[in-house]
Amino acid sequence: MKSEQFKSKGGQFLKKWWASIVLVPLIWYSVDQAYMTLRFNIFFSISYDFPFPVNIIHIFLDNFLLTVHEAGHTFFSIFGWRMLTILAGSLFQIIIPLLILAYAWFNRVKTGIQFSLYLVGFSFVDVAFYIADGGARQLPLLGNLSKEYHDWHNLLTQWNALEYDITIAVIICATGATCYLAALLLPAFFQAYRSVNIDMTF
Repeated sequence: MKSEQFKSKGGQFLKKWWASIVLVPLIWYSVDQAYMTLRFNIFFSISYDFPFPVNIIHIFLDNFLLTVHEAGHTFFSIFGWRMLTILAGSLFQIIIPLLILAYAWFNRVKTGIQFSLYLVGFSFVDVAFYIADGGARQLPLLGNLSKEYHDWHNLLTQWNALEYDITIAVIICATGATCYLAALLLPAFFQAYRSVNIDMTF
């Protein structure tokens, strides 16, 4: 009897927390990468050694966000405002994951909300790396563009905030980490309901 109760509780636990369990290694390595990048060397943002299969997921998300980033530049360029066009890349790669999160939230898809929160956090961390490189401009740009095309160097220069590139990056990264934490703990805030059949015949 006790064995059956234990199995039942174990099954309920896994049903409630399986998405969080899946996300733990993804978030762990992302946070470690962020620490190594912002604390020691910006090149950890592109050369961090993720284990399998985390590396496959990371590559997929990185390429997805890169596509979204470039689409943001293209889309907002129609407005003819240079600063908005530059900012739009990073802005778009935050907005799209937020829209995915909003869709999952509106439809009350718990696992969808969790994975969307992870995507939002991942995107914030990715943007933070780009910001952190604003002053030094060491990272290679897409299409081998010259340093003059570095989005965050140009933005921070316009805002007279180039000396605060690392500070701003840490704040953005902390925002991403908060999203990670929310993704992990979300099941604790979802109420589980049981269906009960009530016989109304007399």
